[in-house]
Formats: sequence, C-alpha cells, structure tokens
Amino acid sequence: MSTEIRPVAPGEREAFHDIVAYVFAISRADLEFHRTSGFDAYYGRMGTVGAFVDGELATTLAWHRVRIAFNGQMVDCGAVTNVGTLPSFRRRGLLRQVMTRTLSDLRDEGRPVAMLWASFGAIYQRFGYGAASSYVAFRYDPRGVGLREPREYAGTVRLVRPGAAQSVMQRLYQRHLEGRTLLIERTESWWEHALADIARHEHRSHVGVALDASEEPRGYVLYRTAEDQHKDFEPGGDQSLEVRDFVALDLDTRVALWEFIRAHDLVKQVKFTHATEDEPIVDMLLEPRELRRATGDGMWLRIVDVAAALGGRGYDEDGAVTLSVRDDVCPWNDGAYRLSVDGGVARVERIEGAGELAMPVAALATLISGYRSATQLARAGRVEGSPDAPHRADTLFATAYRPHVMDGF
Repeated sequence: MSTEIRPVAPGEREAFHDIVAYVFAISRADLEFHRTSGFDAYYGRMGTVGAFVDGELATTLAWHRVRIAFNGQMVDCGAVTNVGTLPSFRRRGLLRQVMTRTLSDLRDEGRPVAMLWASFGAIYQRFGYGAASSYVAFRYDPRGVGLREPREYAGTVRLVRPGAAQSVMQRLYQRHLEGRTLLIERTESWWEHALADIARHEHRSHVGVALDASEEPRGYVLYRTAEDQHKDFEPGGDQSLEVRDFVALDLDTRVALWEFIRAHDLVKQVKFTHATEDEPIVDMLLEPRELRRATGDGMWLRIVDVAAALGGRGYDEDGAVTLSVRDDVCPWNDGAYRLSVDGGVARVERIEGAGELAMPVAALATLISGYRSATQLARAGRVEGSPDAPHRADTLFATAYRPHVMDGF
C-alpha cells in the first residue's frame, strides 16, 4: 500500500468535494451552489493538500489565503477548512501527514499563522493549535432585553436592501477591523459571493444602517427573518430574527442597532450568533440573564512561523521578554526568542539558551491572540519560567478587544 501527500489537481477537485460533502453531511443544494459559484470565489484560489492511498483520495484539507487583524496590524493567514478523512482510511496517521505538509506549505508562502473552526478541539491540539477565541451566541426574546438606562440616539436606523447596502457595509466593516484581533479582512469578491449566498436562502435578509445626525453611516446589522415560531393559541409574535453581522463604530450606534432589533414586535426569538465575548450591551441590560448566553471554544490558531508571527503582531505597550518555544510538528520553530517592543515597533531575534518563559507552540497561540494572559497560562501549567516574566508578558500581549471571528469558512 502506497501513500502520497500532495496538492489536489484540478481534475481531482470533484472527488475532493465529494469527500468533504460526505464527511460534513453537506446538503445537495449547498454543494451544488458552491460548485456553481466556485469554491475559490470568496478569497481567491484555495490551497489544497490530500492523502492518496494507492491512488485513491482518502484525506482532504484546504485553506483560504486571507489576511487577519492582529491587534491593529494585518498578517497573512491560512484559513484551514474542508478537513476530512473517509471512514475506511481513518486511524492511519493520514491527517498528521497532511497537516504537516500544509504547515510547511504555508510557511513557504510567507503565512506566519493558520486558523480553523474545529469540529473537535482534541484533534487539532495534537498538531499545535491553541484556543484563540470564544464562540458566543445569544438567543432571546427581544422584549426581555431592555436597557437599564435608556439612551436617545440623535440619528436614525434606515432599512436598506442587502445589495444596495454592500458598499456601506464594506466601508464600515473595514473600519471595524481597526485594533481588532483575528477578524478576517473581507475582499470585494467575498462581499459579492456572500450576498449571493444570502439571496438564495428561503428566508429574506435585510440590512439596518445606522446614520448619525449628519446622515453619516456609523454601523449596520445584517439579519434575516422567518415565520417559524408559530404555536396555536399562544400569544405574542411568531417570527425569529437571526443576526448575521453586527458592526457599530461607537456605543451610541451600538445601542441604536440593538433597539432597532427590539422594535420588531412580531419577533419572538432573536438568534445572535458570533457575538463578541466583550459585548458592551451585556453590561447595560436590566436583566442580562435574558440573553440566554451560550459560550464555547471559537477559533483555533496555529503559529506557523514564530518569529514572523511575533513580529507581525501589533503591540500597545513597550517592553521585552524572552520565550522558549517547543514545536514537535514544525521543527523550525523550536528554540528561544527575544521579543522587544519600542515605540510600538516589534523586534524579534533568535537567542541562545533558554527564555524566561517556556511553552509549547499551542500555548503561544493562545497567548499571542490575547485570549489568555501569560499569568493565566502559568496557573494552568501551560507556561513555566521566572516569577516576574508572566507579568511583563501580560502587558505586552494584552489586546484592546477580545479576539473575535465573525465568519465561517
């Protein structure tokens, strides 16, 4: 039996997508839409790696070539997706070979980080991925989430068709990226194909654009409604409202969009997925428990090139720390590094000997994203070192906002 690890050729794409559809139980309608629109449509040409056993494709993996926000800077990233193995080929180490080849390819492309949504975190922690954000969702009756202290909004929220709102949403989202961590930069192609995907769904989508007193757009909410909450003889609304995007450049705009959602009197349930972990509205509610908040692991981050990732990140405070990193999948990362930040500019260099803090590469991913501080990781036994170093690392790796990803891929 022979095994070959290599990119998937154009003529093998059909077999590739058949495996992905099988592994993730993708509906025929969804698969056909993506076949027709082009799987590469959102972010451009995808990278692929497959495991071929005796010439038969057994394991699949793809990645989008994207840029992500990294605490105010933008870095190139491989957004890993379509990871699957047919049942008859599992437990043979094929995914490890495919992932190792992928990380090497991403390094060759100059992409210092990779990230993915994990079906099971246990799978990807074996390959050096670390938890980097939380997934937060709200599911609430809009009548129960009033503000503790109502606020007036000098502007208005205007209902706009999604296609007509595209340019406004693009500009606002791009501004929303500033100072964030892990948010994906959306290309022109992404917007075109995302809106085409929205348009094909049975339930209608809408956009509410918040305008300030001078008619300047300051935020938007993209959502869809459905009449799917009907119960005979039960009072109240019979609709649901699902929030897809919620972008606000200031607190007043955030409140205005929140109140706009609450003004849908026939909506019985709001489904707010991909909410930020540090959503300010939570601290403004009279009864925050009404949000019925659900929290789980979100994005998993993999450091492909330690020096490039440390150097490509933004830092809000100056300082210095030395790190020892262990990486048994990407041996080029093994070693010690000195990170120094002066005037917001980072400098990274390899050093001899041991660093002040020692950690596996997965813990570095959790630290560099700002998801956990060095002190928290030390308490969990994920980071070891000198007593004062965690505090300095806490200051260096702090982020203005909690890491957050709004897009599936």
